[in-house]
Amino acid sequence: MARVFLKNIKKIYPNGTQAVSEANLEVKDKEFVVLVGPSGCGKSTTLRMIAGLEDITDGELYIGEKFVNDIPPKDRDIAMVFQNYALYPHMTVYDNIAFGLKLRKYPKNVIKERVEEAANILGIQKLLFNKPKELSGGQKQRVAVGRAIVRKPQVFLFDEPLSNLDAKLRVDMRAELSKLHTRLQTTMIYVTHDQTEAMTMGERIVVMKDGYIQQIDTPLELYHKPDNKFVAGFIGSPPMNFLQMEVLQEKNDIWLDEGSFRLKIPKDYKDIVKPYINKKIFIGIRPEHIYDKLLYKESAPETTVKLTVEVVEPLGSEILIYTSSAKNQITAKVDTRTEVHVNEDIEMVFDMSKIHLFDTETEKAIL
Repeated sequence: MARVFLKNIKKIYPNGTQAVSEANLEVKDKEFVVLVGPSGCGKSTTLRMIAGLEDITDGELYIGEKFVNDIPPKDRDIAMVFQNYALYPHMTVYDNIAFGLKLRKYPKNVIKERVEEAANILGIQKLLFNKPKELSGGQKQRVAVGRAIVRKPQVFLFDEPLSNLDAKLRVDMRAELSKLHTRLQTTMIYVTHDQTEAMTMGERIVVMKDGYIQQIDTPLELYHKPDNKFVAGFIGSPPMNFLQMEVLQEKNDIWLDEGSFRLKIPKDYKDIVKPYINKKIFIGIRPEHIYDKLLYKESAPETTVKLTVEVVEPLGSEILIYTSSAKNQITAKVDTRTEVHVNEDIEMVFDMSKIHLFDTETEKAIL
């Protein structure tokens, strides 16, 4: 049973810096979980505590059913893949992959069998007798993963393993690691600052900020139901637009007033926003939920806004438009049929059924 369980885990450095605070997380057996967040959020520190490379200040850590707080890394039955590959330059690919097994005094025939099996899985059979200097970045990363595979650990830990690769290779390696998880059926915990990487790879994602876990959920739940403004803005590319707007009631209708334009609240949202009448809230809307009025059949005056175009980015399959109102910058992701020109006005329709609402003080989602 390769479950990993963190209970109230804390990491406080001698200078008083609290890197991780009250982390509670259960990674199930054979699950692929991704820790994601900006630099300094505590994700790598959390991974290093699981690996045993950082001491735990407080809390309990279990791998399987074993309490491992004070167990050294070599006895935790884990394998870790680092950002910088950590290959020995004087050794061949074969010897780099076999190194950990040789240290543990495995028989030569077992080592050979495991190295060749890992090489076959990763497609590096022809590179076994090359030196690291003869390899590309992607090949070096495969060797680093191969060194982890041969150990056949209970848990694989990945610390931003793709960050040194170019964009295309990163996409290819993401797919390879996902296929590897399906094939090996082993528990994997993966750290990245790239939310796209997290969304495409993780069965569940742990979003962190300032040492605290903000939300743990599946990629789609994080996208559609963020718990707070930070998660809403971090997940999704381009990021969600946030507008601070005042909630106003006129007869039976409730409106959101930005100052330079107003939007009518759908009936389904009325009860949710009633406590905020005459107060301000944050409205979140993703760029893909703002449409060109000329191409959108369901446009209505109460959801249509005139904006000024500042930047246009054609991406082939879609166009990113960076616009502004009198008070806010607003990004829209629109159909390639949209005719748009810099410094001209464009009428955009906000899909009000897709908006997110957040309290201005707590920044928590208003549900």
